[in-house]
Amino acid sequence: MTRRTAPRRRVVVNGEGGARRTILAPSAGPRDELALDDCPLAIARSADARHLIITLPYEVWIVDAKTLNAQRTIPLTMARPSVAEGWEGALWIGGQHLYRASLNATSATKTGTKLGGYVDHVSLIRDDLLCGVGAQGELLWDIDRQGPVHKRKSTGPHAVEVVASADGRGVFCDGSPTAWVIDPAHPEGYAQLRLGATSPVPVDHEGIVCLGRTEGSRGGRVLLGARDGAVAWTSRDLRLAGERVPTAKRDMTPLALAGDERWVYVLRRRGVLQRFLIAQPNVAKPKGSKRKGNKRKGAPPARAQQPDELEPPPLPEAQEVRLAKLATCMTLVAHDGSDDTKRTLLLGGPKADGQLGRLWTVEVESLEWQDLRLSQRTLAEPPPPPDPDAEPPAPQRPSFIATKNKLAGPKISEICVDDIVGSARARGVDYWLTHGSGSLLDRPTERRSKQDTLPGDAVLLPAMVRFCEGTARPALIVWPGVVEDHEGPAPAPRVLVWGDAPRAWMALETPQIRAQKWSRTDVFPIQVAVAAVPEGLPGKRQALDPKWVDQAHFEALAKECKKMLKVLW
Repeated sequence: MTRRTAPRRRVVVNGEGGARRTILAPSAGPRDELALDDCPLAIARSADARHLIITLPYEVWIVDAKTLNAQRTIPLTMARPSVAEGWEGALWIGGQHLYRASLNATSATKTGTKLGGYVDHVSLIRDDLLCGVGAQGELLWDIDRQGPVHKRKSTGPHAVEVVASADGRGVFCDGSPTAWVIDPAHPEGYAQLRLGATSPVPVDHEGIVCLGRTEGSRGGRVLLGARDGAVAWTSRDLRLAGERVPTAKRDMTPLALAGDERWVYVLRRRGVLQRFLIAQPNVAKPKGSKRKGNKRKGAPPARAQQPDELEPPPLPEAQEVRLAKLATCMTLVAHDGSDDTKRTLLLGGPKADGQLGRLWTVEVESLEWQDLRLSQRTLAEPPPPPDPDAEPPAPQRPSFIATKNKLAGPKISEICVDDIVGSARARGVDYWLTHGSGSLLDRPTERRSKQDTLPGDAVLLPAMVRFCEGTARPALIVWPGVVEDHEGPAPAPRVLVWGDAPRAWMALETPQIRAQKWSRTDVFPIQVAVAAVPEGLPGKRQALDPKWVDQAHFEALAKECKKMLKVLW
């Protein structure tokens, strides 16, 4: 990837008389918004507060914190990387493997062996100790010795996030109502951390799915967010200090958490931002008052209240605001030498239907906050003890009903482009059936009728696309399906396009786009045209964008593609 640098001035010396002439390039001043090549996953500030570390799918961006100008990018091969900053600008990047990079470089080097499944999420809990969690278990990695000092294989739920506490311990969550604490001094046993209002039996909506910490290099408090919207925070010694439960009216799953000594900020879906009060501000008593307050050691001096000045009204317990743009991640920045009113939120979110992303800043006090009502959790009752005289339930028999077809046709990579843009399309090639799992281009295909389609079959639809730079190309839409009682949402559709080098079908993802020597801004936002979508297919499938179904647009793009010499097959 090319290195992005700010333009510099040039000094030109003429031949006659040696006159000096200075050419000033336009300066890279601060901007309100930075366009990203994909929807961001996380935002973090560097230890020196000069850079922003933006985590994207398959990439990490290093951005100037003052001007929001991109400085360099680090290409990766992981769809959801996790980044932690180490000593002297070193970056530890987790995912399928553990990589080491730097704030001042554009490459990453693989570190360690047999770490897959243990470093899906990483966090630096000490200067020389890295904590990693994943689908296989937990790991403590000694940076100086380049080896693990603790490694535990887990068969429970997959860990979803990990943060470092102020006292050098790691806190991770796995979607259950309990967060787990790893102490490097005693790694043989994990401590539990859960909200005070937690049911005695496991409840899915009480699961902790998001973690955060207050501002600082290591953070003062650990923040916990549950699926039902409940938020809790700890003290510096990881003791539960407070919790709030807002009134739930919609999906309250938290996307990101941030905070300072006054507020805890929670980002939710649909651009909703909430904040919860940790403590009321301290107001100093006027001079001459005999009442003595408990002055905390190391606390900032409070503004003295004048005798004729009224006490400020107390701050509300919870507030809410809807952002002007959708956001998926955030971090809080406190300006040096400012009071509690000067806070800036760095937000990242999708753009162009999630195909691109953006980064922007918002002043906290410039938002139109509204009061938010709080409630209490309704705890689930434990089940009654089993009746000793009751008959045991009958064993559940497995179901032998077929959910997907056994296909043995040609692979997806062998589908001819003429079946989409040529005369074969006029003969009625509506769609193919393929498998919903396996290597994408090696999946078999067969032409079947709608009556022969089963819930677990993936449908392969012929399509046409137009890139942002204007090229029309043949495409295939992989539309997977699952059975009706499948837990969780159905898989998202995937787009395949015809590439140039090599001339073959390719997934429209960042590694394949990078291999074609394209850029994501040349490809996205993309126009998709499908001639028709079969209705009444069995199974549970994600709905396709209605704007995609346009037969006239499909035929126009196919006619244009056949006349272009740029797209060959």
